[in-house]
Amino acid sequence: MSAGDYSSKKQTTKYRPSSAKSSSRLNSAGRPTTSEYNRANQQDIMEEGGGEVPNQQVMFGGPGGHSVSSAKIKLAIGGGIVLFVIVLTAVIIADSVHTIEEGNVGIYFVQGALDDTYTMPGVHWSVPFVTVIQEITIRPQTETLDVITTVTRDGIQNTFNNIQVLSNVEVQQMIPLIKKFGMDFRRALVYDRVSEELRTFCANHTIDEVYNSMFLDIVANVKRNVEISIERLGDNGIKLLNLVIPKPDIPRDIAANYKAVKVQWTEQLVAVQQQKTEKIKKETESIKALLDAEREKDVLEIELQKQLLKKEREKEVNDLEIQIIKSREENQADVDAYKKEKEAEANKNLYSPDYVKLEMAKALSENTKFYFSGETSPLGALLNKILGDS
Repeated sequence: MSAGDYSSKKQTTKYRPSSAKSSSRLNSAGRPTTSEYNRANQQDIMEEGGGEVPNQQVMFGGPGGHSVSSAKIKLAIGGGIVLFVIVLTAVIIADSVHTIEEGNVGIYFVQGALDDTYTMPGVHWSVPFVTVIQEITIRPQTETLDVITTVTRDGIQNTFNNIQVLSNVEVQQMIPLIKKFGMDFRRALVYDRVSEELRTFCANHTIDEVYNSMFLDIVANVKRNVEISIERLGDNGIKLLNLVIPKPDIPRDIAANYKAVKVQWTEQLVAVQQQKTEKIKKETESIKALLDAEREKDVLEIELQKQLLKKEREKEVNDLEIQIIKSREENQADVDAYKKEKEAEANKNLYSPDYVKLEMAKALSENTKFYFSGETSPLGALLNKILGDS
């Protein structure tokens, strides 16, 4: 029976009495072929297991074995394709999803060309494989410039170290600035301009002006000119917030001269201060003497005022006493006058003509002799009047 006949009978066979026959048949035929080897192996399996040989146990060589191998290959190819799709999707997601940090904005170079859009902080998507993402800082940024060497008008070389520039970029102007000046637009518009304006200022002034008399004017002058350059070149796309320019390093011999001048200036200040101190001491003594005199004057005035007040009080007391005496005397005079007035009224009422006549008669009656010389005499006239009235 050939291998094809064996496969056409539903790939089943009966048990053989013994596996020795198949072995003797293989040996009798010489070197077995692949088909004979597979058939003999299947017979041995049936003899040992006692039943039909499953289709899945058929080895390569027959039509059934070839179909099983094709299914495995297809399964492996399908799995590989699925795995490739998953890996490709992960790579695309990893390349397209990106995060922009706070304080920055994202710009995109698509196939080398800068896109006109930008993204704010957060998670964003981009076209994978052809997009390059760059983050640009938009919050205020401090930059310490490299060493700047300048030459003054009188030929003295100065060195400025640790110049600090604080600036920020306007988001709306960022894309045009990058297209015009590149990614390092801050250097082109700010840092290089600061160096340029500083060198220009030093070239127009002497070493004494730069180092001493006009040093405080350097920052304002450089900052103003840099802002004008930014407005002219970058449409105010960058704001220069602060500029710090330390004192420059000058040659040692000139620095020594300045130090000597400062020492002399310090000595002059000490002398002036001593003069001021002595003057203040003298003024203090004068002020003290004046204050003492003023104090004595004030004390004397106070004493005089006290005496004056005392005299005034005594005068007031005296006037009061006089007033009291006057009031008492007036009261006494009023009493006496009232008394006399009452006595006069009483006498008037008492010495009536009849009473007077009576008293006169009594008085005359007591006299034994009367001398008078007619009616012209005082007594005669009185008697005549009295007697005539009666």
